[in-house]
Amino acid sequence: MGTPQRYLTRMIIFVVVVSIVCAILGFQLKDAFLSNPVLNGMILAVLVIGIVYAFRQVLLIRSEAAWADSYRTAGRAGAVQRQPQLLASVATLMQERRGSVSLTATSLRSLLDGIASRLDESRDIGRYFVGLLIFLGLLGTFWGLLKTVESVGDVITGLDFAGTDMAIAFGNLQ
Repeated sequence: MGTPQRYLTRMIIFVVVVSIVCAILGFQLKDAFLSNPVLNGMILAVLVIGIVYAFRQVLLIRSEAAWADSYRTAGRAGAVQRQPQLLASVATLMQERRGSVSLTATSLRSLLDGIASRLDESRDIGRYFVGLLIFLGLLGTFWGLLKTVESVGDVITGLDFAGTDMAIAFGNLQ
């Protein structure tokens, strides 16, 4: 079983590159953030929680891969101290059977389906965070559009058309 080290490295590089870009654009991002600090703070909090969750999931898979490798080298499940979470059914099966383990096609399919469903559950939470970020971003966009329409309405309301030429009034509007 391979380790997810290369994916973890890619994730770290991506987060570092995005952090550098954010540092370069710091003043512009600060102004944009302060336009609606409550909503933007919520977006930032969901983003940080999602990043931490994604790193946690990769680290859990890393520990599962380490368990599988240590089991393979140790030769029996009792020699490995830390029991896996994702591969718990496999660990239980290995502990019950002494010696070489052979599985039927249906029992192997059952084990693989259980592992796949656990992986799908963790991916669903990650997808939820992505959907929530998109929703909050769209909410911020509509909030900004409402503020723009409100300011245009205030400008039009503040125009004084009495006793002035329309060309001058529209020049003032521009």
